[in-house]
Amino acid sequence: MRYLKLFLILAVLGAAGAAGTMWYLEKVRIKLELYSPDMGAMFYFDRKTKTVSIYSKDNILMYKKVYERADVMPSVIPADFYALMSYAGRNIYTCERPDTEDEIKLLKKYEIPAGGLDDCIVMYQAEKAAYMYKDDPHYDLVLWKTAADLIKMHGMQGIYDAYLQTVYMQSDLWGLESASLFYFGKSAEFADRPQILWLMTVMTLNILPYEDIESFVKRTGELAQFMTKDGNKAYSDALRTPVEYNITAMTDEYPQYTSLILEEMERRGVQPSGEMTVTSGLSLATIKAAQEAIAERLPLVPEGANIVLAVVNTEDGSIEALAASNRFRFRTMQMKRQIGSTFKPVVYLTAFENGFRPNQLINDKRYEYKNHGKPYSPVNYDDYYMGVIPLRKGLVFSLNNATIRLATLTGLNKVADTAKDMGMAYDVKPYLAMPLGIFPLTAVNLAQVYSVIGAGGIRKDSGLILNIRQTNGDPVFYAKRRPTPIVSPVSAYQVMHILQDGPRIGTARGSGILLGTAAKTGTTNEYKDAWTAAIAPPYSIVAWVGFDDNRSMGEKGTGGSLAAPVVAAFQKRIWGEGQKIDLNIPQGVVFKEADSYSGVVTGGACQSKKVYIEAFAEDSVPEPCVRSAVEKMESENTTKGQ
Repeated sequence: MRYLKLFLILAVLGAAGAAGTMWYLEKVRIKLELYSPDMGAMFYFDRKTKTVSIYSKDNILMYKKVYERADVMPSVIPADFYALMSYAGRNIYTCERPDTEDEIKLLKKYEIPAGGLDDCIVMYQAEKAAYMYKDDPHYDLVLWKTAADLIKMHGMQGIYDAYLQTVYMQSDLWGLESASLFYFGKSAEFADRPQILWLMTVMTLNILPYEDIESFVKRTGELAQFMTKDGNKAYSDALRTPVEYNITAMTDEYPQYTSLILEEMERRGVQPSGEMTVTSGLSLATIKAAQEAIAERLPLVPEGANIVLAVVNTEDGSIEALAASNRFRFRTMQMKRQIGSTFKPVVYLTAFENGFRPNQLINDKRYEYKNHGKPYSPVNYDDYYMGVIPLRKGLVFSLNNATIRLATLTGLNKVADTAKDMGMAYDVKPYLAMPLGIFPLTAVNLAQVYSVIGAGGIRKDSGLILNIRQTNGDPVFYAKRRPTPIVSPVSAYQVMHILQDGPRIGTARGSGILLGTAAKTGTTNEYKDAWTAAIAPPYSIVAWVGFDDNRSMGEKGTGGSLAAPVVAAFQKRIWGEGQKIDLNIPQGVVFKEADSYSGVVTGGACQSKKVYIEAFAEDSVPEPCVRSAVEKMESENTTKGQ
């Protein structure tokens, strides 16, 4: 009786256990049916081809780089790719697939077809679809069922096609087609057997041959052996055929310039996206002319001295050429040197904006000022003073005292503000010595400042980039300065009109600079820096000559004798010899004859044997015979050592 009771208890417990097992299995089965994996995930691919191409202003390709490439798969893929993928999925790749006896039993219990679940490529795609159930206690079952459902919905070839579209193929290439086009220059549809083996080796090994040639050859041999198992000798031959492939993801013919352009893109917040084309303001023809001009003049400057040329286009504001005898990047864009008298046009520009006229008289004598309680008495070059003269002569002959006097009458603060508004990359202070250019700038910055004058008083966005567009022509927007009027076109022209006398009778005479060019020379103390800044539409041109260690170049080391001929040599290559430069005359300018000594407008009762043509603003043309001075003064003759 005791045994019968025990038997009944065990029977009841067994039945309950069986019922519990059936209940659990049914519960899991229902959960599997209710799971909703993302069955389209293996087709999601948001990567797009990203390339950056840089062209010079004269439409020459300077740079091209594939940052990322993702081409659409062709409609036809050689069957050998699928055969090799099947082999790799089952024999090379590793993954969590149901391959133990217990796991096979589970598949049967939940009626999950096992076909294809031994292929890791299938399992990879299933992982994409079931990613949201990664932490579920029944994740393995979900993964296997998802894999089986994918096979049912798309077939093995559909799963392989999705994988081939998204697989990473090194060198920022995504997908088989991108790899074939990049490495071999043709579609995967037309890949030959050696190329098929090569591409599948890259796909399964995740390296290129040069990274580990031994492993690469071994893997290629393994794949070829699989393809020859049925006596297919074609792949034995393919194994012995060398494969030539491209590994250069970029073209960079002018790295010293393109690196600057790429840095500017980064500063302006531009990231590679889509197929991007950058048009640079740099002109290779202009750069060549600058380099040749430097090479021509280098033997004629003091031994060991360096030459720099920077050219800015006044029409579009772009930097068109940067060149130097060596280390051009440092010398044009980073090296700062005192600019000397090349600053003086800013003084006259500010004066004209504030009502002064170029024919008004000023006394060029040695003035003495109080500077923080101490006397400040600047001297002119060679201690030469011209006495009472029209304002224009102070600029043509680069007279220190006349210029400082004009700056004080105009307002030192106003002059400093104009300089900063024009883009001088220096905190210009209203010091008495400011008009003499006592502060340092780079050559390219000085060229940018002069380009404001050349552009009729408008400051434009100035850099190495003209525009950026996508392949369809849509512009890429980036941080860019809007054109800003700084001074009137009339004031800018009046300064250029005066500076045209620099190469004719002023400090740049005899240098070879083309007549009509508006040019200003500059020489710093002890002849350490020789500058010439010139405006010849459409260019603002700056040349500098000097030693790195700030040594003196001797008494002949002036802007007129060393730097101006560099500008002339550049002009010869751009315009040819003997040409005349014409400046654009804005509306509102009126030309009148004026006496060379008094600046008085001639006509009627006032005649003069020596006159010049002066440019006036039409609303402030002086009456003939009226003598006008910037301040009350006594007429003085030309003096020396005053």
